[in-house]
Amino acid sequence: MFLGFKLSNQSNSATLSSNSGSQLDHLIKLINEKYVDTLDQNKLYRSGIDGILKNLDPHTIYIPASDLVRTNEELEGSFYGIGIEFFLLHDTVTVTAIIPDGPSSNKDIQPGDKIIRIDDSLIAGRKMDENEIIRRIRGEQNSKVRLKLLRLDHTEQTIELARGMVPLKSVTASFKINPETGYIKIDMFSETTYDEFRQALETLVKGNIKKLIIDVRENPGGYMDAVARVADELIAGTHTIVSTKGKQKSDSLVTSKDGLFEQGKLCILVDENSASASEILAGAIQDLDRGTLIGRRTFGKGLVQEQFELPDHAAIRITTARYYLPSGRCIQRSFANGKEQYRHDIIDRFAADATTREDSLHKIATKYFTLNKRIVYGEEGVTPDVLIPLDTSYHDQLNTYYIEHMSEQFAQSYYFFHKQEFKPFQALDKFTSDFTINGPIRSAMNVYLKANKLSGSILDNAVLVDEINRTVRSQFARLLFGNNGKYKELLVTDKFVQMALMAMN
Repeated sequence: MFLGFKLSNQSNSATLSSNSGSQLDHLIKLINEKYVDTLDQNKLYRSGIDGILKNLDPHTIYIPASDLVRTNEELEGSFYGIGIEFFLLHDTVTVTAIIPDGPSSNKDIQPGDKIIRIDDSLIAGRKMDENEIIRRIRGEQNSKVRLKLLRLDHTEQTIELARGMVPLKSVTASFKINPETGYIKIDMFSETTYDEFRQALETLVKGNIKKLIIDVRENPGGYMDAVARVADELIAGTHTIVSTKGKQKSDSLVTSKDGLFEQGKLCILVDENSASASEILAGAIQDLDRGTLIGRRTFGKGLVQEQFELPDHAAIRITTARYYLPSGRCIQRSFANGKEQYRHDIIDRFAADATTREDSLHKIATKYFTLNKRIVYGEEGVTPDVLIPLDTSYHDQLNTYYIEHMSEQFAQSYYFFHKQEFKPFQALDKFTSDFTINGPIRSAMNVYLKANKLSGSILDNAVLVDEINRTVRSQFARLLFGNNGKYKELLVTDKFVQMALMAMN
């Protein structure tokens, strides 16, 4: 939850005083010279930094130089690589998707391929962590990388790719759920989010939508100005979307132009992992009574960070301000009981059953009022207008199914060997209306699941089988139509979406 900050161009704003700096340097130098054993001076400095940050809020963090480039790339909306998505399971890298318009989009690599070697390095079976694999795949623009692949038919192939610009989309899906309702999924708020959102919204508006669902579940945040520009497309008139108050300055972001969708009905989908910038969008829509919030209470991050580079090319993100929603509330949860307790809050919510029913935190929180004088609360995240309890009926029993990526692996394998069966489905609407998990697919799926030691009692449970069918259908749709296919299939039985449609009716 380190997102929700603005990058700073100030080069001299984060320096220690000369006395403090010289004392720290002197102490480390003294220990390095006199201590009985050999020490790593860099580790001493890191320990000093960690000790200082321990006394600050949970979102003031140190980013090592080795992690900084990748961390910034996520917010910049692009990076240099080969343009694949993958998961790492049992020491093996499996390709799950080819990113459209990336370097691999027209190459001989496909979902289900397993990466055995990267250049001359063996990858499979080496217990290499995901960050190390990403480091080896990414690189300088136009540099070459050689991959040895194991196909689903157990043949091997070596291909060479030139690394290039890979777009990192933050708007991962947009389509019409029905003739008058649009849906937009935003995964985070990066530099490119507003342009992606506006393009998606323009297409939907041209399709004569009257209602809109924006999904920011699992969205950890991002740039504040990006979310303000998104909100400006949805809110009529002049209103403050968010204001910040810090030690050195205060600021406000205000709606300033005619937006594309200011009058239609609007729902925002949120959950306990919607944080920071996504909470600003949800909170502003709620405070201004522009739409309805559907889901579960959000994470509760109301702090703003600025990033400062350190001499060794690492960086530190310092909390420089609190932000306030239009009602005047700050939604930051308390961290008075320490960072560990703060990080475990969501786990505690699950343990207290607060994600399956209305929780009582707001009984001790400060009251604020929306534009139409409805009561909302500060210091607790954003509480939705309509609660969607967490459905725990099948999650525990299907835990292995999810962790082992069984839906992806089965769909990839079946599609690889039976592509002809999918030829009739040239359009997503045709797939959604006509595709079924038929006898041959069901038989193959049962064989696969049993071979992967999924309990036989699960396959005899109609509720669990429906969930398996739903996820497998979504993976077939993703293979055929990308993320729009995946999400359109998943939303058919999505309780958040069903409740949003009811609320807008």
